Amino acid sequence: MNDPTPSPAASADDRRSAIIEATVESFGRLGYYGTSLQRIATEVGLTKAGVLHYVGSKEGLLDLALTETYDQQTVDIMATMVTEARPLIAEMWRKVVAVNATRPALVHMFSTLSAEALDPAHPAHDYFARREHDTVANALNINWRVPDGVNVEHLLQAGFSMMDGLQLRWLRSPGQDLAAMWADCEDVLMPLPLWEGYR
Repeated sequence: MNDPTPSPAASADDRRSAIIEATVESFGRLGYYGTSLQRIATEVGLTKAGVLHYVGSKEGLLDLALTETYDQQTVDIMATMVTEARPLIAEMWRKVVAVNATRPALVHMFSTLSAEALDPAHPAHDYFARREHDTVANALNINWRVPDGVNVEHLLQAGFSMMDGLQLRWLRSPGQDLAAMWADCEDVLMPLPLWEGYR
């Protein structure tokens, strides 16, 4: 007969997942300052001390939501493309868009925190400043296949900025197709016929 009691490890993973889910939703709607550890604890049925056991601090909660939860899938996309001989920048962006289209709550959280963290005193201020630089710097390590004369660094900066703005438009108008919206941006960033065969 199977024991219905979950293992301590499985139970801990479930609690951690519930904490992350509640945090993403609360940071998205209320921002960092509007979210309390007590609010998260109440949401997941733990004490405040119970939440702290998993995250260490409110700043730990922020790091978990951004670095481990939001960034991990896009980091994996970049890591895969580094191993390819001459990948296409357009393909990278399409993969990122495909991932983000499946996780509007996370994109909402990221966008809310990004705006809130314009304040230099915000605990995520350095994360966002560093991320903006590191994302382009890491992408420049990839041997992209681009038309002659294209400034890859400028293209990457423009493309990632465009994506951030596009995601805000997408969040404001639920039901739109993020991939279709990005395709319009791609036409501007990488116009034909110059980019024929490169996208």
